[in-house]
Amino acid sequence: MLPASGSSLEFSFLGQRMQMGFVVKDLDAALRYWTEVLNVGPFVVIGNAIAGRRVVYRGSETNMELTLAFAYMGDVQIELVYPSNDAASQYKEYIESGREGLHHVAYWPERFESVCSRLEASGFSEVCSVYGADGKRAVVHYDPPGHIGVMIELVPSSPARLAYFSRMQRLAAEWDGARPIRRYDSLDAFLASGEGADG
Repeated sequence: MLPASGSSLEFSFLGQRMQMGFVVKDLDAALRYWTEVLNVGPFVVIGNAIAGRRVVYRGSETNMELTLAFAYMGDVQIELVYPSNDAASQYKEYIESGREGLHHVAYWPERFESVCSRLEASGFSEVCSVYGADGKRAVVHYDPPGHIGVMIELVPSSPARLAYFSRMQRLAAEWDGARPIRRYDSLDAFLASGEGADG
């Protein structure tokens, strides 16, 4: 059992923002479905999403590469994950098991390492970590207890991350159906574009 948090909302220790992450075999087909059928968009597509960062998957380093696509439904972020090479990863593992679709739920806690420790002490096992330039974990995926059914991803909250996610959310709030897919070679390219910037 998780220790008492002292909050009336027991799981608020995970953070107040969340993401639903979907692993897809065909990114273009998935983008068409989300934007044309579900009317969710626009999607900001980021190529080279790992950008040379160190990744450890099930205890071994891997050179996985990803293309990620982000949009919002209200306050919930939608992420489409496309593994763009054959390196070992939790995403490749998921697809090779015959599955596609909802893969993880992500949270961005302010006390990142404290929340990681709390999950690890409560039966969650680390599957994959992505490390930042400072050598610290920047993204962690966990296998949960079986009744949860999907992985949990934790990413540290930071002013910079919240700022660019807010830009993506603003794009969704103001979307009129035009340009449903916005492609960028990197996150830096999206930031430089000015799209979604306030004012």
